[in-house]
Amino acid sequence: VYPGATEEICVPVLERASKKIYNKDFFCGYSPERINPGDKERRLPNIKKITSGSTPDVAQIVDDLYGQIIVAGTHKATSIAVAEAAKVIENTQRDINIALINEFTQLCSATGINVQEVIDAASSKPYGFMPFRPGVGIGGHCIPVDPLYLTWWARKGGQVASLVERSDEIANKMPIYVAERALALTKGSIGTPKVLILGVAYKPGVGDVRGQDLEGRQWYRPPKRTGDDF
Repeated sequence: VYPGATEEICVPVLERASKKIYNKDFFCGYSPERINPGDKERRLPNIKKITSGSTPDVAQIVDDLYGQIIVAGTHKATSIAVAEAAKVIENTQRDINIALINEFTQLCSATGINVQEVIDAASSKPYGFMPFRPGVGIGGHCIPVDPLYLTWWARKGGQVASLVERSDEIANKMPIYVAERALALTKGSIGTPKVLILGVAYKPGVGDVRGQDLEGRQWYRPPKRTGDDF
């Protein structure tokens, strides 16, 4: 969700339905999802959890609850909005890094440089560099969608998250680039080439095909919006 969604959208609904007063008759806690599908080592209990609450006392209750479940421990955020924003920036950072390596891949390809060899060479640096591998784009639910909450939130406040919006544009064009590269391999020798696709999930070890529309379109791509369009 965008930072502020819990208290700006959910709380008023609860107040109207219950006729109760927020932070007097009822309270809210929030803990963003942190899970890595297909990862057999970093399971839910082994991933530190962000917790938050609408008051310091509620935040402690939420933190104590997750403290009984999460072996890796918790991080108690100073507010619900901070916890919401933390989830958004986690996924947005990955989105931007994926866009960077996919754009860099196209630059390398145009000049005959093997991008995999470049990544292997850069990965020898013992600090700072984080290797990402090029792909057909971005899939799943979190990475293709959550950064767009950030872009909407920015425009709602009269700002523009230009880097995030550019990353989204690169992601949308990447499947076309990959398809064109694949067709170029035939060099026109095959009039109607056939393609065998092995696996359509967005990552290894999972059966989740969200974000991988089989007709070539991502399942969810909202239009550019201003702050008044929510």
